[in-house]
Order: sequence, then C-alpha cells, then structure tokens
Amino acid sequence: MKKLVLSAAVALLALTVSAQEISYGVLGGFNSTSVKISGLGSDFNSTSSETGFAIGGFADIELSDKISLQPEVMYVAVKDFNTVGLNVIGKYNVTEEINVQLGPQLGFNSGDVVDAYDVLTGGDFSKIDLAVAFGAGYDINENIFVQARYALGLNNHFTGSDIGDAKFTVSSFGLSVGYRF
Repeated sequence: MKKLVLSAAVALLALTVSAQEISYGVLGGFNSTSVKISGLGSDFNSTSSETGFAIGGFADIELSDKISLQPEVMYVAVKDFNTVGLNVIGKYNVTEEINVQLGPQLGFNSGDVVDAYDVLTGGDFSKIDLAVAFGAGYDINENIFVQARYALGLNNHFTGSDIGDAKFTVSSFGLSVGYRF
C-alpha cells in the first residue's frame, strides 16, 4: 500500500512539473449516496439512498489545452455515513466551457452505519471504498464552475468468508459548485 501511495505521489509530482498551469480551489454541494445490500437471501436484499453534502479542495492541473487533471480531497456527510475521499479526476475539455470527467475515487468510510456493519460482521467489513467516477462540468467563468458526477462503487465491503455471496456496495451522485482562486 505504501508503494502505491508513493508511486501515485511521484506520478502527480511529475505531472505537476510538466503542467502548463495549476490553479487551486474549493468546492461544495449536494450528494446522494446509495447503499446496495444483496446476497443475504430473498428476504434481505435492499437498496437505500440518503442525501447530504460534500465539501473539499482541489487542484486543477492543466496538461494541455484539452486535458487537465483534478485531484481532490473531499468530505461527504450523508446521514450516519461519512466519507473522506481522495479523487483523481481526468477532465477533457469538449469546448472552452464544457468538460467530461473520468477517474478513480478512494474513500475512507466512517459513521454509525459503518460501525454497525463492522460489529455485525465480526470485523469483516471494509471501510475503504473504491469507485470509478464519471461526469461533466461547466465553467461559468474563469473562477466559478459547476459539475455533476456519478461514482460507481467497485468493491464489496463485506470481506469475510462466513458471509457467503453477500455484497455491500456504495455508489453516489454529486452536484457541486466550485471556485478557483
């Protein structure tokens, strides 16, 4: 894990050195998180969604006229389910104002829901969330932008062999406003 983090940091540093322009900013907005639980028998398959908010900071690293990288550190609070996320979003500028986005998200979950499932599974519950995010953004002007993004959860949070085919996955949709300094 340490090698992965070190490699990612070196790669980001290398991109930063070759970047044409770097800007920093903050963003915040609405988040809807869906938890899907399946494989526990026909009596217990469910999907539930809750809404909350997200706030965070970002760097916008311009790699070319069309391509930029937007690493983010985000805090998402949705009822009893909280996440600190590290996202690395690639952006392709379709026009000067419109971009499409794609990239990985790594989240560290906490809260009453996470703690309850950790106890329920005897510690066989992963608090790490892996997702792939895709979306679009619109630059209102040089400083202000809006973006919408969907994050598709990739990992099963149930980790123990005693749980059988049970799956606990997390996906989310976010709509945010950002400000570049």
